[in-house]
Amino acid sequence: MVAILRCTPGEAKFLDNRKRQEQLDAGWESVGERDEWKSRHVVLLVTGQERGRPRVEYVGQARSGRPAGTFRRVVEVTQLHRVAPPVPMEDLSDQLPPRHRDAVDRSGVLTKRSGEELLNALTTLRADLAAVIAQLQERVGGVRILGRVRELFLEQRDATGLALQLGGFDRSIIEEAKFPEEDGDQIPVLATLPGHPAHEDHLVAHDAQRFSDWIGSDAEHLAKRVFHKGDQKLFIANVNRLPAEDTLGVDLIYHHVSRDSFILVQYKKMVQVGAGRSEWGYRPDGDLDDQLKRMRQVEEACMRLEQDPPADYRFVHQPCWIKFCKSEQVAPKGDALIGGMYLTREHVEWLRGRPGLATGPKGGELFGYHTVPRYLDNTTFTQLVQDGWIGTRGRASDIIQAQIKASLDGSRALVFAGLIGDDTTQAERTRERRGGLTG
Repeated sequence: MVAILRCTPGEAKFLDNRKRQEQLDAGWESVGERDEWKSRHVVLLVTGQERGRPRVEYVGQARSGRPAGTFRRVVEVTQLHRVAPPVPMEDLSDQLPPRHRDAVDRSGVLTKRSGEELLNALTTLRADLAAVIAQLQERVGGVRILGRVRELFLEQRDATGLALQLGGFDRSIIEEAKFPEEDGDQIPVLATLPGHPAHEDHLVAHDAQRFSDWIGSDAEHLAKRVFHKGDQKLFIANVNRLPAEDTLGVDLIYHHVSRDSFILVQYKKMVQVGAGRSEWGYRPDGDLDDQLKRMRQVEEACMRLEQDPPADYRFVHQPCWIKFCKSEQVAPKGDALIGGMYLTREHVEWLRGRPGLATGPKGGELFGYHTVPRYLDNTTFTQLVQDGWIGTRGRASDIIQAQIKASLDGSRALVFAGLIGDDTTQAERTRERRGGLTG
């Protein structure tokens, strides 16, 4: 969990006098009406409240200590790290999804989701804090990502959670995914989740059986599930034909059957770059041009298959997207998705052709939060897909099987999802979102 502790002027002065890191590591004790602190938490220490300029000046680990009178308890704060320069709470609020922005005004232990979003926002603004927060999360129960096996598992878990959210399903089940050992065998995310596998009795539906036929059964690592919500079913498969060390990344193919529409999301890792490793960025590698070329071919095929005139309107009717996501050192807590930027294939190519855009401090190509002016985040992207503003239109099923094969032949793991059943209205989806169904 994540908590916010707002320092009094005296506490802030006390901490400011602790100049050496070993003094901060030793920590300090704060007393207040904080009896809800019952376990270990990653804590953000906020100073400047009395001046109307609250800012995160320290991050650390906090836990409940001894009682200090009626309804009062000592909070033990250790493993402190000074944030220099401090991060204004106003900047954090701007980075948060709208439904979680009130978290910056709270004190004490946050809800699980708000805490996850707050740490994601903080490390988005300050990539140099990622390693520090990763260590703190590990000490309070996080899963450390050290090798390629867990790294690929995390991407696949994210794509599986994203598929659930795109379909309007509760993604909280991915919180129960059990990470493999770093030196262990590769395991599909779905194979680690509780419940019945898809092939037992739910694949009697024609569409779901067709999905299985598209995917085949020759993959070394394969797991399938069907999730239910009312009259809708969501078929998801995790597929990988190669060992983790030979797999270049994850593709998500999402197919909405009633719209006959699909999207392709390809994952690309951003790493810490820049002076002091304070930013996140992706430097195009030798595979990017080939992958963009393949995406163009897919989109040209979709254009040829479109109905004339189209039966449905889209903001973006090309299917191919790239998610530039942070290379996490600790798996996001709970069912949180990896923070990242969603860009269309066309947008990526447009940025590469514009001097000064997607350009790093030394002049090389760099896709990052500080070099790409506009992008979609998890919340915006999933809502646009759910509401039908993004995706192909017309005869998508004619080319999906070929795209599945192309992904696997391209040394990429695959998460395929097919939504079966009548579509819900936008009003119904809005009510579900407000009720917390999609996270």
